[in-house]
Amino acid sequence: MTGDEVLAQVRGLRQWRAGEQRAPHKPLLLLLALGRLQRQGERLMLFDEAAEPLRMLLKQFGPPRRRQHPEYPFWRLRLDGQLWEIEGEDVVDTTQAGDPRVRSLRRHDVRGGLSLQVASLLLEDDQLFEQVVAVLLESHFPPSLHEDICTAAGLRVRTHIADQARRDPEFRIEVLRAYEYRCAMCGYDGRLDTVSVGLDAAHVQWWAYGGPDDIDNGIALCALHHRALDRGVVGVSLDHRILVSRRFNGSGRARELVTDLAGKPLHHPQRGLPLPESEYLTWHGTEVFSGEARAAAADVLVAEDRAPFGGSHV
Repeated sequence: MTGDEVLAQVRGLRQWRAGEQRAPHKPLLLLLALGRLQRQGERLMLFDEAAEPLRMLLKQFGPPRRRQHPEYPFWRLRLDGQLWEIEGEDVVDTTQAGDPRVRSLRRHDVRGGLSLQVASLLLEDDQLFEQVVAVLLESHFPPSLHEDICTAAGLRVRTHIADQARRDPEFRIEVLRAYEYRCAMCGYDGRLDTVSVGLDAAHVQWWAYGGPDDIDNGIALCALHHRALDRGVVGVSLDHRILVSRRFNGSGRARELVTDLAGKPLHHPQRGLPLPESEYLTWHGTEVFSGEARAAAADVLVAEDRAPFGGSHV
């Protein structure tokens, strides 16, 4: 097996598909295994050693789901070429669908991980190692999350992106120009002399999941609100108001910069240019936005005014 073959198999990971829903389970498991290989030189791990860290990665960087099933990628990844292997798979009890029973994985101390051949190639070639990480990140996550994912997976790599050239370089220019170089959520418009600083062109529907490099899939955001959008902290409603997750909390500046935005209208682009399209907003609301949205500040005030004695009582 060669390094090119490893990269080809990483790019060709088979994933569960249902329209444009996200299923980053296998990529996150591979990144977790790569971090373990890099830190400890170990390629195999017990299911229990992988389950909770993978569950946490899915909770942070996967789509919002009530339950996570780390056993599925741990078991199914062995079918993707020669990347992954399971020791003792013959003794594992499975369901009619062919999925493993968690109790069986634990009872038999089943171990899984990178195949010996793949692990050897990666340990011998730092450049290949980083290319594999870059492909996994670029193919499944927006750039604003790459550093956070590497940290959470225990990876120490330069997060350069192998496939960046495939993106349209005009997207950033067109989106920032449309919003007149101002964050559409907080209005930040900082410049160093005449050069904009700390402003990004954010994709509403991620480029890795079919989101086009079009203005109606873009929003000009400061670095803080771009990362918050990609982490599901904030979103945009179909009537183009800012959503803030109830799961987000903080005081002082965090409340001022994020929580207090709930319900406020998104700053519009220049006259004649489109706001984010409902198709992309719906995708973000389903696949990225975390939990339910907070009530807008005005809604809270109205509710308090209607409560007994003019206040809110529990």
